Amino acid sequence: MKNVLWAAVFIFTFQLAGLAQETEHETHGSITAGYRFTDVKGRQEKFTEFFNLRDGFRLHDVNVYGRAAGANPYFDLYSVTATGIGGEPFSGGQFKLSKDRSYDLRVNYRQTYFYWDRNDQALHPTGLNGLTTNHDWATVRKFGSANLTTYASETLRFSFDYHRTSRDGMTYTTRTLEYFGAPSTWPGFLRANPYVVQAPLNEISNRFTAGVSYAWRDWNFFYKAGYQTYEESLTMDNIGAGQRSLNVDEAATANERVNTASWAAFRRLKTPVSEFAYNGAAGSRVRLRGGYLFYRYQGPAALNAAFAGTARTTSAAVVAPYSVSLNNRVQVHEPSHVIDQGFTVELNDMFSFHTDYRYSRFSIDSHGSFEGVQSAAAIQRGETHVEWRHDVHNLEAAIEIAPRPNLLIRPGVRLMKRDVTVLHEGIAEPQASRISKIVSPLVSIYYAPSSRFSVRADIQNTTNGGPYTRISPRTDFNTRMVVRYAPTDRISIENNFKIRESEYTTTSFKNKVRANATTVRYTPEDRFSVFGGFTYDTFLATASIQFLRGTAPLSATWRDQTINRVWQAGFEAKPAANLTLTFSGNYDRTTGVGEISLEPPAYGPLRWPLATGTVAYSFGNLGQLSIDLQRTYYIEEIIRDDNFSANLLGIRWTKEF
Repeated sequence: MKNVLWAAVFIFTFQLAGLAQETEHETHGSITAGYRFTDVKGRQEKFTEFFNLRDGFRLHDVNVYGRAAGANPYFDLYSVTATGIGGEPFSGGQFKLSKDRSYDLRVNYRQTYFYWDRNDQALHPTGLNGLTTNHDWATVRKFGSANLTTYASETLRFSFDYHRTSRDGMTYTTRTLEYFGAPSTWPGFLRANPYVVQAPLNEISNRFTAGVSYAWRDWNFFYKAGYQTYEESLTMDNIGAGQRSLNVDEAATANERVNTASWAAFRRLKTPVSEFAYNGAAGSRVRLRGGYLFYRYQGPAALNAAFAGTARTTSAAVVAPYSVSLNNRVQVHEPSHVIDQGFTVELNDMFSFHTDYRYSRFSIDSHGSFEGVQSAAAIQRGETHVEWRHDVHNLEAAIEIAPRPNLLIRPGVRLMKRDVTVLHEGIAEPQASRISKIVSPLVSIYYAPSSRFSVRADIQNTTNGGPYTRISPRTDFNTRMVVRYAPTDRISIENNFKIRESEYTTTSFKNKVRANATTVRYTPEDRFSVFGGFTYDTFLATASIQFLRGTAPLSATWRDQTINRVWQAGFEAKPAANLTLTFSGNYDRTTGVGEISLEPPAYGPLRWPLATGTVAYSFGNLGQLSIDLQRTYYIEEIIRDDNFSANLLGIRWTKEF
């Protein structure tokens, strides 16, 4: 479908070029095509996750631009751009057609592939199994849009928009055999037996809107209305009969095999769209801005499942066959309101005051019915009514101080009140309901005493009076600084520095980041430039978790501590007028491990170098020949089954017209 669409666009483009031929015109562009050779040794799936570059002929990009002069009644400008045609991991394009003060049409398309496939059968050096996530994806996400703006007058415009997003493909994940009305012995079986399932998915979202914008004196008004839909379907099935849990290191699971397990999930949501915004001048020194957004998602959701196998009864040593089916239905109603209001006051040429307030209310009202039955037992039925309300008040105020043209200081504060209320059958649940009050002093500084030196810094310190989750920090300090210095016209130095510390002592949650990156570029002459850089960052994260049910132990902790070092360098040279040489490479070295209590670490030190060299020669009007050579390898030091090495050779020809 995508190739047919682009073929139609290209045909239409060349027809436009034909129309332009009838008047004075200018049409130009370029096309790049070539062939790629790949040689991969080791884990092909890991290479696909990182690169997904394949052998064969490739149409890398096409660019066509046209301009019609004189009294062309159809258009003034048009263009078609397309990249990554023919199976590349990232592809997309845009078609534009416009006529001055009449209309502007844009059609966009983008497609991305996502792969994640670790070797879940790999053994840990200790001989244990099941330490990987057992989650794999091979999906594609597509984004498409068509936007038309028409000009009724200098101050009045109408717009019509269509957006479509989809995601489909195969995934593998883990699932436990939970169902409504399960016996008291079931939680121990569930915790010991997660099963790998295959789960093809399909998601589609469509959005249609029409809008109007109007300008009156110093005021601008925007309104957009439309309709949006979202539909998701997901089926899950076990891999095969007699399938054992991925927890093969627990002997009891050998007798708890599943023969059939299937789930069918479906969800459909629809909503009207209403978006309003405005900005304008209320006086010579006061500007106002604001808006209101409204959505009301509603629709059904369903989950049907059936599974059969053997499971423990009174103990892990006593097993019996089971046959389970369940039928769940939910109707959801999700209205959403967002109100914005802000203003800026220019007190004088040196001081300005900014304040913005946002109120958002998002709620979910769901009515569900559940049915579950095991073997020949009576059907267990239940109904539930759950309401979830999320109210957020956000106020931000700042003073902008500009004592000099090259110095800007912006101190401020952000205040937030978040109220989460969960009601079950009309009664508030205290564990799920909480009010959080958050205070965040912040300051931004920009200083450029000369064109050769500049400093930009941002500092924010957040205190949360009521963290909602176990990994929501109570305190969060975040600062970043960027320094640029060019001692001469041919030398530039940039340094990025970042610190972040988040903590919630009640749950042992900590998140600390230190990062520093320096890049130096040197251009001794117009035909040669070289760059180099070094990045050093450290990461520490800890947390604890408490399981609500199952066999002991019910508590666990995890800790992830890593140090990343990245060296990078490269050059670009033109030894002759028609010859260009480029090279870039980086070497990534990571140390440290990620651990969960009572389990050995599965992720830790690794090395990942990557180098790319290109030789390009221009043959004048005939085009340019480019040869790309890439070399990379990836080595994990704990579980080595995902390691790979790869050589890639690409030959490209670019022709301009």
